[in-house]
Amino acid sequence: MATSEDVKSENQTEQNRNAWETRSKLLGTSLKSVLFEGLPNVVNEHIHRWHKNLILTLIENKQKLSVLDVGCGYGRLSIPIIEKFPGITVVGIDISDHFIKLYKNGTGHPAFVTAVENIPATFGTFDYIICVTVLMYLEGENLKKAICNLLFHLNPAGKLILIEPHESGTLFQTGFGILPWVKGKVLRDFALTRGRSFRMNEIKSLFIDAGGRVLGEYRLPITSLFILPLTLLGRLLPTRLVEGLYRTVSILDALLGKFKLPSIHVAYLIERG
Repeated sequence: MATSEDVKSENQTEQNRNAWETRSKLLGTSLKSVLFEGLPNVVNEHIHRWHKNLILTLIENKQKLSVLDVGCGYGRLSIPIIEKFPGITVVGIDISDHFIKLYKNGTGHPAFVTAVENIPATFGTFDYIICVTVLMYLEGENLKKAICNLLFHLNPAGKLILIEPHESGTLFQTGFGILPWVKGKVLRDFALTRGRSFRMNEIKSLFIDAGGRVLGEYRLPITSLFILPLTLLGRLLPTRLVEGLYRTVSILDALLGKFKLPSIHVAYLIERG
């Protein structure tokens, strides 16, 4: 007999599925479909570039390599991985049936409709699991199940590359609450899919409790500090005029990214304990 907790978990999964199915059909293969719907394209491109470059740096080039892309969307991260490591095994999973269709068409690799909290044991294990802004939509038992699943599906020497929003960066996005219109914009980005930010050391504690170990953290401190002016410039100026500024910010983020400074997103390199 299903418990009230089981019913709550199933309802959360179904709500997430419906929300992402709607979003995928509305926004398709644009970055706004998987990143910030309310931000200018140049800002989403900047954040996407950081996600992509960091992941490609953290993946070691091996003769045989298997990668699981969790919350794969239309394949925005799988595509550069496939381009850099041709011939590797890449599998995508997503809660949205429409995203899975887009992923298969865009990558030519297999993908399956399933939630991270429900990945079947028959999927086997992988050298790398990529999980970017997925856990932010889970809570309670579903979050615990998802974390256990991610660790379970790693090879003994495998690595999880996890990227999630951080509470410290949200303060900069909202002007520390001084700019209610900005706060409203941020909340509207997550109105459909109900995302949240993680607290200091929350991810680390959750994975330690599940038997994992955090090997490293990487941040976007300069982007986070200047996210409001960067967004404003991205709205007001032509892209070609602000691209140089964004490149400079990327260099500074790379230099300071290992320090525990405020950040809108934090990346974690995790292994089984």
